[in-house]
Amino acid sequence: MKRTALRLLLVLLMAATAGAEGEAVYRQTQNVIYGEAEGVGLLMDVFAPEHEGGAGDGLGIVCVISGAWKSDRGMVEAYQKIGIIDILCAHGYTVFAVRPGTYTSFTAEQMLEHINLGIRYVKSHAAEYDINVGRLGLTGTSAGGHLACLAATHCEADTAVQAVAVICPATDFLDFGGEKYGLGLMEWRLAFQGGAAGRSEQEKEAAAKSISPMYHVKPGLPPFLLIHGDADSLIPTEQSTRFATALQAAGNSADLIIKPGGDHSWPTIKEEIEKLAAWFDAKLANK
Repeated sequence: MKRTALRLLLVLLMAATAGAEGEAVYRQTQNVIYGEAEGVGLLMDVFAPEHEGGAGDGLGIVCVISGAWKSDRGMVEAYQKIGIIDILCAHGYTVFAVRPGTYTSFTAEQMLEHINLGIRYVKSHAAEYDINVGRLGLTGTSAGGHLACLAATHCEADTAVQAVAVICPATDFLDFGGEKYGLGLMEWRLAFQGGAAGRSEQEKEAAAKSISPMYHVKPGLPPFLLIHGDADSLIPTEQSTRFATALQAAGNSADLIIKPGGDHSWPTIKEEIEKLAAWFDAKLANK
């Protein structure tokens, strides 16, 4: 399982280094403390557009920074290098890069609570960041996409967002390309602190279900966009296609982009990120 975690990280990092870095289109504020967990500060970076433009003022995106359910400075930089920060800022969004913690220290349910803390922080500081809380989106890729979907399907009034767009998310650990307990739930630490030793099969199933967005779909969710490669060797494409179908069956809006030949990431991913930003424009610009 450690080998799988390393592969997840390497794929994202290789994609990050594939694109040339351009001139920054944002002002970055590092290590803003948005909450506290077990006596440790929870951090986000804030990326404010250098110039006004794009879809309009007041736009914000909470970006869940996670790869292989790890979240550190290196992962922030990986998200920058694949272009998601630059492209969203170029479209006029202030991006709040929330770091929800790492699976060796926190379970997915705890990370969910941390994301909610981040969303509440953004909303309570909306005036400071010139954000309209009615024009707030949520995004993430890979593990960050999973956590973003988990947050969106658990949203309450104070953590609601208006649109969700994710890339290659895990959505169902109980049916992971036909495998039960996909990715081994990262040594089960995503479900239980310290792993699953001594846990019954019933407890394992309940825990895997609780952190799988698939089982929390309900009417009234925000619109979703899911982007996934059809050759993903780490998170099966069906994790997005089945989730989109479930969202639509519950009466929600769900758009799906399948990248032909795309693995867990791909060298031209910036093209799909541009589509993601344009989709956010369409959903948030007129709110």
